[in-house]
Amino acid sequence: MRKAFFLLALLALGTGAWAERAVSFRLSLPPAGLGLGLEAPLERNTALRVYGDLFPSGPSFLVAGDFLFKPDLGQVDRDLRGIRPYFGGGLGVWIPGGSNPEVGLGLSLGVEFLLDPRTGLFLDGEYFYAFGGGRFGRTVIGVNLR
Repeated sequence: MRKAFFLLALLALGTGAWAERAVSFRLSLPPAGLGLGLEAPLERNTALRVYGDLFPSGPSFLVAGDFLFKPDLGQVDRDLRGIRPYFGGGLGVWIPGGSNPEVGLGLSLGVEFLLDPRTGLFLDGEYFYAFGGGRFGRTVIGVNLR
């Protein structure tokens, strides 16, 4: 458990220094969970997202990072400006209550709708596959604040 807290602190300190990044507030179903995330654009159509979710039913945690391909459809048609579909994946750590943490692969598919240049709502389908055999999928809704 001590290693998990060290990992969370390292992620928070390392990503807290990024300028012009988005902070995400996340709500997931099923399983019901709340979370926070940080998202940083890398190049024109790519982004890096790091997030942590708390599932009170366990209690358990999921800490993960995703590399996303996230184009703005406004590049194709000006009427679609602010709609940003995305897909990608990365690695994560599932920390269930009372048992050993499991490392696994996370996959993500979703869309973000920009309300203004600083605020976006997103709907995301995520899947986590632990290398030890556990897996679950969920739907995440949330808001990005830049």
